[in-house]
Amino acid sequence: MTINFNTAVKAAAVAAALAFSSVSHAAITVQTKSALEYYNEDATFFGTPSATTITPWTLSGDGVNTLAFCIDPTTPANDQAGYSGLLTRQSNSAIVGLYETSYSKVLNNGVYNANNAAAFQLALWETLDDKDFAHGKLQLPTTGGVLDDNDVVAGIAHGMLSNALAYTGHGGNYVYTEYTAAGSQTLLGVSAVPEADSWAMLVAGLGLLGLVARRKPGKSASFA
Repeated sequence: MTINFNTAVKAAAVAAALAFSSVSHAAITVQTKSALEYYNEDATFFGTPSATTITPWTLSGDGVNTLAFCIDPTTPANDQAGYSGLLTRQSNSAIVGLYETSYSKVLNNGVYNANNAAAFQLALWETLDDKDFAHGKLQLPTTGGVLDDNDVVAGIAHGMLSNALAYTGHGGNYVYTEYTAAGSQTLLGVSAVPEADSWAMLVAGLGLLGLVARRKPGKSASFA
């Protein structure tokens, strides 16, 4: 059986990360990355008609520095809450597809795109609803938006959702962490899995260190 080296290394990286899934972070600072008000008289957001504020978050502190999106939209946000994070396997194929196909449009080589981030949040909410912007708890018309960029963001969100649902891969490019706090909405953040050559260099380096450490006592004895 032939196994693609890149796939095998990424799988090993994910497994290694999940091996530490019991380790959580505390004292994480939560801040608004950007905020976009979406208003459309024909829109509905989880029982609230017409308008919603779309707010991606940045989480920092205690070894954490990541962008996060809400996966618990019916719970109010509290940026003063004490968040902690836990690595998790993402079993929702639509969420995996969304991250694999569209997250790079939000944060591309460190460059943040606010409209794409707002659209990503809308598409993420829809993957948690019924995966159809026209029905269920989230309705998002692509025309009729009142405020600047409303229709642009809606159109991007529809495209992102379409790409997510058409995705047939199995992920592997991201490690997922859920951030929770009492009395505040749950957030989802990801970190990119390093490329195979980076992991190969790391493994080779660790092996070299092990070899040096093993040989060192012998050298010391010869000079005694």
